[in-house]
Amino acid sequence: MPPELPETIGPYRVRELLGRAGGSAVFAAADPQGRPAAVKFFPSLAENPSALERFLRELAAVAPVSRHPNLVRILESGEDRGRPFLAMELVEGTSLDRVLKQRRVSLPEAFAVMRGVCRGLTHAHQHGLVHRGLTPRNVLVSPDFATVKVADLGATSFESEISSLTATLSTGEIRLGALYYLAPETLDGRSSVDARADLYSAGVIFHEMLTGRAPGPKFGLPSQLNPELPPEVDATILKCLARKPDERYASAAELLAAVERLEEVLRLRVFTDIRGISHAGSRLLGGASAETGGKRTWLYVGIAVVVVVLAVVGYLVLR
Repeated sequence: MPPELPETIGPYRVRELLGRAGGSAVFAAADPQGRPAAVKFFPSLAENPSALERFLRELAAVAPVSRHPNLVRILESGEDRGRPFLAMELVEGTSLDRVLKQRRVSLPEAFAVMRGVCRGLTHAHQHGLVHRGLTPRNVLVSPDFATVKVADLGATSFESEISSLTATLSTGEIRLGALYYLAPETLDGRSSVDARADLYSAGVIFHEMLTGRAPGPKFGLPSQLNPELPPEVDATILKCLARKPDERYASAAELLAAVERLEEVLRLRVFTDIRGISHAGSRLLGGASAETGGKRTWLYVGIAVVVVVLAVVGYLVLR
C-alpha cells in the first residue's frame, strides 16, 4: 500500500485514492459493515481549532438535509489523528468536470444535469443551505446520466469563502478557471450572498455543457458559440448569468421550471420539423405515377426511408 494511502480513516477502511483537489484528498473506503463510502480529508482545518469546530458543527447540521436523490449524502464527519474528515456516499460514475474534459455532452445529457442540479439545490435552499462553490467538479453523474448528484454541500463554505480563497490562490491550490463559476457577489466579498449565487454557478455550468466553454467576463450568446442551439437557450442562460442577483431567477425551483419549459420547446420543435419533412415526403410519394419510371420511384422510396430515420433519431435524441 503506498505511503500516502492510509489503511483507515476513522472507522472506514481505505481501498484506493480517488483524487486530490488542492490540499484535500478523496479516498474510496468501506464502513465496518463493508458498505462503500467516499472519505475526504481537510488538512487545512487541522491547524485552525475554531474553523475545525465550526466544520464539525455545520456538517452535522447538513447531514440530514443531504438525504435527497440529487445530493451526495453525508454519512458522518469527524477527526482522525487530528485530521478532519468527511464521509459521504460513494457515487457510481464520475464528475462532470472529467466528462467535459473528454467531450461535449449531448443536449439531453445537459438537460438531465440541469434538472438534477436544480432539484438538489431546491432542496438545499429550502433548508437554508447555499453551496457557494458549485462547479462541474462537484457535480457527479452516472455513465448514463440517469443519476446526477451535487457534492460538497456545506463543505465548500470552508474552501471557497473569500477569506480562504485569497490564501489558496496565492499558494496555487485552486484552479483559476474555478473563479468563472463563482457569482460576482461572492468574488466581491459581500456578506449577503444568498441562494441566487448558486443559480449563477448553475448557469455557467449549463453554458459550458452546451458550448464547450465556460463564459469569461465578456462572453457571446450561446447560440453564437454553438450554431446548433436555438435562440431560446440564450435567454435562460443569460438570466442565470446576470451580474445583479435580483435579475436572476428567484429560486432554483424557478430555474428548474424554465429549464423544463425550454426542453419541451426544443422537443416540440424537433417533432414539428420531422412532421414537416414527413408531409413533404408523403406529397412526393403521392405524386408518383406509373410514368415516373423505376429510378424515380426508388428515389421516393429513399426519401421515405430518410423520413423514418429522422423520426427515430428525433425520438431518441429528445425522449
